[in-house]
Amino acid sequence: MPTACRIGPSRLALLAHLLPATAVAGLLCFVLSPAPWLALLLLLLTLAILAVRRGPCGELRAEADPSGGVRWRWCAAGDKEARPVSLRCDYLGPWLIGLRLDGRRLWVWPDSCSPQAHRELRRWLVRH
Repeated sequence: MPTACRIGPSRLALLAHLLPATAVAGLLCFVLSPAPWLALLLLLLTLAILAVRRGPCGELRAEADPSGGVRWRWCAAGDKEARPVSLRCDYLGPWLIGLRLDGRRLWVWPDSCSPQAHRELRRWLVRH
């Protein structure tokens, strides 16, 4: 039985990037005068937002193959057809899932997809 997980940008990932960036900028405000501090804060915030927005968005599909394994397919946002990919799970935590999708890092946060799809993806990764 195939399963699909639509993966999109995560607000939790954005928060995880923004908090350290803001903390660094806040610490530097004691060292630098206000003008460089504000410029640095804007730069760090922009970089954090871009890092999260650049993450892959699309649909990851798992299909059982006849030999008992699993075939993974990825359909990037804007593509019409899914393509076969190699998938490796680096980290499988209770909320966060770290994947290598054709060598590219993909973090699946709890709000990256629906709770049901997140649960199904975890189950597929544990079984295979």
